[in-house]
Amino acid sequence: MKKRFTIKRVIILLSLVLVYSAALNYIRVLAESTVLSDITFDSDSASALSDKEDEDAAVAESLCEEAAEVAMYYESPIEKAGIDSYEIFAPITTEVTAVTTVSETTEAVTTTTPPQTSATTAGTTTQATTVATTTVTTTTEATTEEDVEIDDDEDVDIDDEDETADASEDKSSDSSTLESLWYSISSSGTVDTNAADNLNNGKSYKDDTVTVYDSSSGRYVTDNAFDIVCQVTYSEVGTSMEEETIKAQAVAVYTYIKYYEAKGEYASVSLKSGVPDKIIECVEAVDGLAMYYDGEYILAVYCAATAGVTCSSENVWGGDRDYLQSVVSEYDFLDTDNYGRVTTYTAEELKKKIESKTNITLSDNYQNWIQILSYTDGGYVGNIAIDGNTTAKVSGTERTLTAYVFRTYILNIRSTCFTVSYSNGVFTFVTYGYGHGVGMSQEGANLYAIYGGYSFDQILHHYYTGVTIA
Repeated sequence: MKKRFTIKRVIILLSLVLVYSAALNYIRVLAESTVLSDITFDSDSASALSDKEDEDAAVAESLCEEAAEVAMYYESPIEKAGIDSYEIFAPITTEVTAVTTVSETTEAVTTTTPPQTSATTAGTTTQATTVATTTVTTTTEATTEEDVEIDDDEDVDIDDEDETADASEDKSSDSSTLESLWYSISSSGTVDTNAADNLNNGKSYKDDTVTVYDSSSGRYVTDNAFDIVCQVTYSEVGTSMEEETIKAQAVAVYTYIKYYEAKGEYASVSLKSGVPDKIIECVEAVDGLAMYYDGEYILAVYCAATAGVTCSSENVWGGDRDYLQSVVSEYDFLDTDNYGRVTTYTAEELKKKIESKTNITLSDNYQNWIQILSYTDGGYVGNIAIDGNTTAKVSGTERTLTAYVFRTYILNIRSTCFTVSYSNGVFTFVTYGYGHGVGMSQEGANLYAIYGGYSFDQILHHYYTGVTIA
C-alpha cells in the first residue's frame, strides 16, 4: 500500500530540516569563535606588542639620524658669513683705514678688517663669527660633468724685465703709498669696445699645432690648438656656464698658450677629454681669435672668482701690466660658494701648518700670530706679519710675508681678500673670491653674461683693459 503525504508527515519533515539548519549554523558560529580566539591577544600580549612597536620605532629613528649624520659628513656643508655683513670691497669708494702695526696690543678677540666701503656704517666693525672648531676644506672637486670645474691658480712666470714681486710687496707695505695702489676704475656699467678688433679674421686654431704641459696627467701634450683649447676650456668652466662665458674662456686659453709659446716655454694647463658638443660649438664660434696688447699676445690669466674687484698683476706677482689692472667685477658677490666663505682652524692646526711650512716658531700669544699690515687694490690683503715676523723662509726661500705667499705656500685659503679673528682657541678666516684675483673672473664673467647681457668680446675687454681681439 502506498504511503501518502499527510499533514503530520509534512510537519515532521519540516521540523527535521529546521533542526539540521540550526545545527549547521551553530557549528559555523562555533568555528568562527574558535578561530577568533586563536588570533585575539590578551592584555599582556597586546602590551608586549606595543612595547615591541615602540622599540622598532626607536631603532628606525636612530638609524635615520645616523644616516642623516653620514650624509651631512659626506656633503661637507660650507659655512658662509652673511653677505649683508660684508660689503663688496670696491676701490672706487674705499677709504684706507689705519694700518695695523706689529707692536699693537690686541684684545681677547683679535679681528682684522679690510678697508670699509662707503656703504658701511661709520663705527661698524666687520667681524667673522666662529661657527665650528673643525676646518672647512677649501678644495673643490668636480662631481658631475655639468659642474663648473676650476683649477686653482698656480705661480705665474713674470718676465725678467718686470719689477720683482718683493719690490712690489715692499711698496705695498708702506702705509704712505697705500692710497697710490687704488686705481681709478670706470663704472662697471659701461662696456669697453675696440674698433681695432677683427672678430672674423679667417684664422683657425685647427691650423696651429701647440705643445702644453698637462698638469692633470703630468705630461707634455702636442696637438692642434683647436682640440687643446676645447679640452682646457671644458676643464676650466664645464658646460653649465653661459655660451658667451665659454667663448671668452676659449679665447683666453688660446692667448695664454700662445703667450708662453712666444717666450719659448710651455703653458701649464689642465686637459679634460670627452669634450661635449656645447664646448666645441662655442670654441668654433671664436675659432682663430686671440688677445693682443701692442701687437703681442697678452698674459691672459684668469681666476675662479673675485671679491668684487680684480687685482692688478703688480700687487700679486710684481710687474705692472697695462692690461692686468684692477677692475670692478660687479656681480661676484652673488657667487655664494666663494663669497663670504668661512674656514676655521684650531690653534693647534694653524700652528702645525705655519711651523711646517716656514722657519717660524710660534709663541703662546695667539692673538699675535696673524696680523694684517696693509691692503692692496680692491681690499685684498697686502703684507702680513706672523707672530711679529714680516719675512720668513718659505719653501726653502726667504720671502716677504704677503697674503699671496701666505695663501699659496702656507695655508691655502681661497683668496687673499680675507678677514681673520681669534676666539676660544679657534682662528676664523672669511674669504672673498677664489684664486689669485688677477685677470678674468670666471664666475664674474658668467654673471656679466647673465645679468649684464655681455658678449664674449665685451667680457674680455672688461677684464683685460686696452687689448685688441683679432
